Parts: sequence; structure tokens; C-alpha cells
Amino acid sequence: MSKFKHDVGDGELEGLIEFEDGLRGASVAQDIKPFLQEAKEEREIGFNRKTHYRKFASIPDVVSIEIMEKWGINIHNPETIKDKSEMNKFKTIIKQHYPYLLVSS
Repeated sequence: MSKFKHDVGDGELEGLIEFEDGLRGASVAQDIKPFLQEAKEEREIGFNRKTHYRKFASIPDVVSIEIMEKWGINIHNPETIKDKSEMNKFKTIIKQHYPYLLVSS
């Protein structure tokens, strides 16, 4: 079972995933401050009308792993990206649980 810890209480966000199997434990940590900075900068820049591309969010691996563990959505699977229903669920999860990673809604 994996656990994901994150906190944005004082403006600092930390992502840590701990996998525990009862016999041994392993952990993976990722500094997600660069993702927060990138999302903030891209929000400030806004939509690029020349490219007709609108980025939804800047998502660290620790968050994509948590979403896969909790909700069963693997954003790195090409089939998921093609499935509009799954992508709508994914976007709803990001908006509700990780709004600080949003670039545009």
C-alpha cells in the first residue's frame, strides 16, 4: 500500500510516496517546487493563441503515481490519453485535489 504526503500549509509543498509491504519499506521522494513554479509562471503567461495549445497542468511523477494508486488512472498510458471519459475524471481529480498544479482550467 502506498501513501502520499503533501502539504501546502506554509507555501512549501513536499511530495513523498512510501511503499510498505510489511516486510521491508521503500520510499521515493520528489521535489515538486519546480512544478509549482512552472505552473505559476505559465498561469501568468496565459494561453498562447499562436500555437492553439492550452496546457492544463504541470504534474509531477509523485502526483501521477498517487492518482494511479487511488483512482486507477494512469496518465502515462497512451490509451488513457485517448479516452475522453478517463481524461475528464483525471481533470476533475486535479481540480479538486491538486489545484495548485493547474495552469488553466
